[in-house]
Amino acid sequence: MLKLYAGLMILAGLTACQHTDKNGNAQLDSAPVGNDSLRRTDSSDAARDVTHMSKVDGDGAAFMDTAAVGGMMEVDLGKLALEKSANAQVKKFAAQMIADHSKAGTDLKAVAAKLEHLLPSAYPADVQGHIDAMKKLSGKEFDKHYMDMMVNDHVKTLDLFRSASSLRAEIKEFAARTLPVLEKHYQMAKVTNASLK
Repeated sequence: MLKLYAGLMILAGLTACQHTDKNGNAQLDSAPVGNDSLRRTDSSDAARDVTHMSKVDGDGAAFMDTAAVGGMMEVDLGKLALEKSANAQVKKFAAQMIADHSKAGTDLKAVAAKLEHLLPSAYPADVQGHIDAMKKLSGKEFDKHYMDMMVNDHVKTLDLFRSASSLRAEIKEFAARTLPVLEKHYQMAKVTNASLK
């Protein structure tokens, strides 16, 4: 439960960036960025806006929302790294992040749909600000910032996913399937980051 505290703090940040529409449905203030196919709201999403019918408790919702935002960020920053970096090892790492986190995002969306939980589709303002700042970096400065961030973020993500063992079965199974991939990412991030020094 204590390990989930970090996830709940991130969710609090997400909640602070929300307001509700006239029907009481949560709306994010931030506009979607990056890969529109991951964060596009289409008519099928609108037709099944089931936020109020979620079968997920507070801890489960916090985990899923935090994992969704983190996964979106991994994909978008991976794409940014492919554009900005000239380092072959950083590009290889970024390509792996895009592939693995896209798959994990698809898996998480399936779990969320089953549990009738609407995942965030845009970044909170502070995350969007960090991504925007990274877009201004280039070359070795970008590589170092990106890889430092990947090492640190994967430590937090591993803690979050390990804490999911107390959540309902569907979420716990998603976390268990994804955890070995995240552990591999952490090892890759450390090796890649060390190569930049």
